[in-house]
Amino acid sequence: MSVPSISARLVLAAALALAAPLPAAAEFLFVSPSADKQNRVYWVDRFTGSVGACQYQTSGGPNGSMLCFPPGEGAQAMPSGDYDLKASTWKDEWGVFRLNRLTGEMSLCFVREDKVVCTPQAIAR
Repeated sequence: MSVPSISARLVLAAALALAAPLPAAAEFLFVSPSADKQNRVYWVDRFTGSVGACQYQTSGGPNGSMLCFPPGEGAQAMPSGDYDLKASTWKDEWGVFRLNRLTGEMSLCFVREDKVVCTPQAIAR
């Protein structure tokens, strides 16, 4: 039985490396609710559906500071998908809709206390 040459082994190693799936890099999308007098911006990880938010506050420094809310109940990573955020058009609503473009499911996400929370994903079928 012959041993493959070094160049054949390198070609095989390179082919295997190219064939191995790489983890997807995070890609974030941002949206602000259309509510009057709000200064909050929500973000979603397009691939995992994880949702958080940040807002400006006048305290915390000479120029103010950012107060951020991490993902909480229902806002943490979901099954892989293609997620997006859409602002509500309600005047007094500070939440946003999280949409899964692959399944059509959606939920409403908003800040509750110190975290972003989302309703369960749903779709009318």
